[in-house]
Amino acid sequence: MTPDDSAKTADIRELIPDVYVIPGGTNVGVIRVKDESGCALYLIDSGGSEKDARKIETILNAYFTDWHLRAVINTHSHADHSGGNAYFAEKTKCEIWMPYLEKGSVENTLLQPSLAWGGFPLPELRVSYYVPAHCEATRVIRDEECVELSDGKKIRFIALPGHYFEMLGVMCKTPDGKSVFYAGDAVFGKKFIAKFSIPFMFDVASFLDTLEKLRSIHADQYVPSHGDAVTRIDETAEMNQIAVLQTISCIMKILKKKPHTAEELLTEVANANGISMKLPQYVLIGSTLRSFLTSLYEKGRITYEIADNKMLWKAR
Repeated sequence: MTPDDSAKTADIRELIPDVYVIPGGTNVGVIRVKDESGCALYLIDSGGSEKDARKIETILNAYFTDWHLRAVINTHSHADHSGGNAYFAEKTKCEIWMPYLEKGSVENTLLQPSLAWGGFPLPELRVSYYVPAHCEATRVIRDEECVELSDGKKIRFIALPGHYFEMLGVMCKTPDGKSVFYAGDAVFGKKFIAKFSIPFMFDVASFLDTLEKLRSIHADQYVPSHGDAVTRIDETAEMNQIAVLQTISCIMKILKKKPHTAEELLTEVANANGISMKLPQYVLIGSTLRSFLTSLYEKGRITYEIADNKMLWKAR
């Protein structure tokens, strides 16, 4: 396998021998295994749509000779990670590997926008950005499960809770000990977190625990799904921790002044962070903010009351 020109190499980057990343809005990992018919490929996530999948396919065709796709391995089920599954499954007959608690979201595709909206979603939310094309998972993957590939590479799945129901990171280690860790949305790249200071979180406490856990996961390269691959994860994890703690501080500062409904709080937090919300930000940040409220409530830092038919949150 030799790339024909520099334009092709710009679309895919080899991190260690036979282990790659296709940079994009959502990074896609590629693991190559040489076999008698050419090479077998495993993808880590599949992009956000059929259009993304076709672009990925074009890159693979340009870079690899006689390749076939064995499996798409999803870190989790969010549409920007699983939106290409259906295309690849139909076109290549590949397997779809997914964590158990994540597979429901690609088998019942209304779950994702319904969760974010808190009810049957608006038509503007029933689009590919929130709703992946329906695709059945063919294999359930679990925390600490290890798969040995035919060329001696080992893939190990590592639980990274917090961002969604059951996200798993993917560690790929070569026989000579080199390794790449695909971290999914457990951590966001420095430029991303600097621009989007309140990324989606389902369980804030677990998200913070996972950021701490990342520091103990050793690899030669770390690939967040949104951001650049890095050789050290601690600085990136720290930036994510700071962003979460700043949001907590912002919430507490607002609630110490007077009680707020969740919607009033969303407006105040957005204004404090210079965020001009449209529907996507309103829905995703609003859902994340309610997760922050649950976390702070469970820690005893805030409480609520129902008064005049409104749910009011206040600092303790």
